[in-house]
Amino acid sequence: MSEMFVGSRNTHSVKRFNGETGEYIDDFIKPSSGGLSYTQDLAFGPDGNLYVSGRGNQSILKYNPQTGEFIENFTKGYVLQDPTKFTFAPDGKLYVCQWGTVKKKIVRFDSQTGNFIDEFTKIDLEGPSGHAWDSNGNFYVANFNSKDVKKFDIDGNFVSVFINSSFLQGPVNLWFGKDNNLFVLDWILGQVKEFDAISGSFKKVFISGLKNPEGFAFGTDNNIYICDWTDNKVVRFDGAGNLIDVFASGGNMQAPNSVIFKNTATTGFNDSEPMPLKLILNQNYPNPFNPGTKISFSINETQFVNLSIYNSLGEKVETIINGNLNPGEYEKIWNAGNMSSGIYFYKLEAYNFYKVKKMILNK
Repeated sequence: MSEMFVGSRNTHSVKRFNGETGEYIDDFIKPSSGGLSYTQDLAFGPDGNLYVSGRGNQSILKYNPQTGEFIENFTKGYVLQDPTKFTFAPDGKLYVCQWGTVKKKIVRFDSQTGNFIDEFTKIDLEGPSGHAWDSNGNFYVANFNSKDVKKFDIDGNFVSVFINSSFLQGPVNLWFGKDNNLFVLDWILGQVKEFDAISGSFKKVFISGLKNPEGFAFGTDNNIYICDWTDNKVVRFDGAGNLIDVFASGGNMQAPNSVIFKNTATTGFNDSEPMPLKLILNQNYPNPFNPGTKISFSINETQFVNLSIYNSLGEKVETIINGNLNPGEYEKIWNAGNMSSGIYFYKLEAYNFYKVKKMILNK
């Protein structure tokens, strides 16, 4: 069984639905619990707790994942101004966008303690919201007010306007697909547009017919679930962008703008426990190898994933993936043409989970 959680902006709450039928269950986080104001984004953290941002709050809020009860104001040492979308990344940091009038940078906190680290982006942004990383660790952010997607390097230095306002009117969210495609949700156009993830060139309108799309998630069935802010519903599409149905519309949702899923397992106490993130890392093939070998793995949830190669001294020699991936199976080829013979390790990380395997380069 799975459950779906939806941020309901104008009721200052988080709604819970049956993740398989779309039936409304309850207000999992009650209106204004813990001071929640204008709900913006949701995520389960590396500790399993539920974290929520609100445009009217000055920190990210933490809630009990079983009861929905408020625990604490999680982020510390920095007063957020109009926080919007946020992400727990496998580098141990929490990235938070700000839609402020004064504070307009993306900031980072320690994902375990909530302590402030730094302002990540070196320039101000105009209405930053959804964001994602590519396989090289570059950071992309959708900016509603400047009508563009901006690209930053791994250190937060501005690189370029990757997609400009010729193609977008109100970008609020984005994700990278498997085939070098970047998908951008446009709140004003009511569309999801597909772009080439290498060049930024427009490819096609992937989804249309929505009023004001904002939040999205990949369900346990690998379908795409999108919140329609104005129509107060969650709409389901298949992986090709075809409409399946209106999945959820009950519970008095008002301006739904974020959605996440949680797998559950029934216990003898009629309670639910979150199932852990599942990482499957296969042995490389061939092994030993020269010069190339295939590394395959799978994940069961949309996650920020890092796949890196280390030598026998524990030194990182190459990063193969450092970005958001959707649920599924993946294969990558590592070419060790410039490396010397010996033992190497490849490490797969997502949140604070990781798997490591050994391989042998034999020249």
